[in-house]
Amino acid sequence: MYGVSTRVAVKAIEPSRRILLDWNLEDRPTEVEFLFESRGKATWVEIINRGFEDSDEGLAEAFDAKEGFTLVLAGAKLWLEQAIEPRFILDRFPDRVRETWKQR
Repeated sequence: MYGVSTRVAVKAIEPSRRILLDWNLEDRPTEVEFLFESRGKATWVEIINRGFEDSDEGLAEAFDAKEGFTLVLAGAKLWLEQAIEPRFILDRFPDRVRETWKQR
């Protein structure tokens, strides 16, 4: 969509409970932990992203990561629960979308 990617290393998987990985290995790595908690017919998902540099730039990266994970998680929820393909991820930065994605 945007031509953006990152390398990750999976450190731990506990089925239906937790995924732990190192994120953004090429640049400024951080650790990301996905926690899953069953709540009846639903699942609570918590994402913890830690290891940012203690600086203004690190703070900006942390807020950017939070925004990105929140947006993708909200889109996944909408897609999985309502079978609706949300466009808000695609529409977030419309001027940066690759031409091949604009035709979809």
